[in-house]
Amino acid sequence: MSLDADIIIIGGGLVGLTTALACAHKGASVIIFDAEAPNTHLNKDFDGRASAIAASSFQMYRHLGIADRLDGQTQPITDIMIADGDLQSGISPLTLHFDSEDAGDAPMGYMVENRHLRLALLNATMESEHIKLIAPARIQGFDQSTTKVDISLADGRSLSASILIAADGRNSYCRRHAGIGVETLNYNQKAIVTTIAHEYPHDGVAHELFLPSGPFAILPLPRNRSSIVWSDKSRAVDAAMALEDEAFLSELSRRFGDMYGELSLCAPKWAYPLSMQMADRYVDNRLALIGDAAHAIHPIAGQGLNMGLRDAAALADVVMNAFDTGQDLSNCLSEYELWRNADNRILAGATDIFNRLFSNSIAPIKHARRLGLGIIDKVRPAQSFFIKEAAGQLGDLPTLLRP
Repeated sequence: MSLDADIIIIGGGLVGLTTALACAHKGASVIIFDAEAPNTHLNKDFDGRASAIAASSFQMYRHLGIADRLDGQTQPITDIMIADGDLQSGISPLTLHFDSEDAGDAPMGYMVENRHLRLALLNATMESEHIKLIAPARIQGFDQSTTKVDISLADGRSLSASILIAADGRNSYCRRHAGIGVETLNYNQKAIVTTIAHEYPHDGVAHELFLPSGPFAILPLPRNRSSIVWSDKSRAVDAAMALEDEAFLSELSRRFGDMYGELSLCAPKWAYPLSMQMADRYVDNRLALIGDAAHAIHPIAGQGLNMGLRDAAALADVVMNAFDTGQDLSNCLSEYELWRNADNRILAGATDIFNRLFSNSIAPIKHARRLGLGIIDKVRPAQSFFIKEAAGQLGDLPTLLRP
């Protein structure tokens, strides 16, 4: 049987590119397609987002040589401050604080702008002798047989592989084509994402302020800048997005306070509707879903991308196991689903509960959650658990996530 590659990946976003590199690292030949030209996503005006890369996910980027390519573009997260409050009475004195001392003097994660991460991944992909990137290219369809999967492109080309990996996002064509259903929960919230410069240094501190209308995150970036993720009711976000820059900064300052001094916008503002979406299953005949094609969650804990990166690492391990045991790659996909589906559902459920718990102003719940933050702040074993969870260091870790 003649195959063009062991694996074909549809979708050249952060998770798709990482999966290609992880599987190639384990010995697979990979072809990756993306509908957009590679340089489209590199302009800072295309996407103002930055991502929090958990410590374990960043460990994978060390193994793959990506961390070295990001030199000077990452900001270690050395402290996390979590507080509850509202815009009238201010922030509760009962806060939860994690610092690098609690994490063994290591950063709990790293902030990096998506465009810098994508550029590092693209360069590594194009330099790999085991990966072929075809972009722009649109998939026309695919056929799954007992021996291979055949992919047809809109330009008339066709290719075949042992397995197809769908990394084509929330509205995944591959998922729909395979007849895999999804469960969706709309939060009736949107998130504003932008980057601000500020007068005073952030010292590597990430802030999460829980307001009744939704969480407000201030995440440190290099060079006295911070990424803002402002979740709020959809109408409030639409109103905020319509403000002139000066009025928008005034609204930001109400949430910031004066801890960072004078603020200024240094990136476009983007707004994204928020929902949770979980695929009914992750695999089909010679097909695996990863990243947003399989799951999408509320950004409250900054774990959405990390879930996809853990998918990539787990998939790379099952590919390696198939090679080591001489099996067809498709025989190991059920192991991937067993490994990742339950894990992702637990985390998605936890973020949903946190969002419901904190995004309201019901007095008894408000007092209980503030007390809970204060108690956890004083209990070291509880702190240690939450730090390891945030760093992605709990559970059965794939090899690329280990030191």
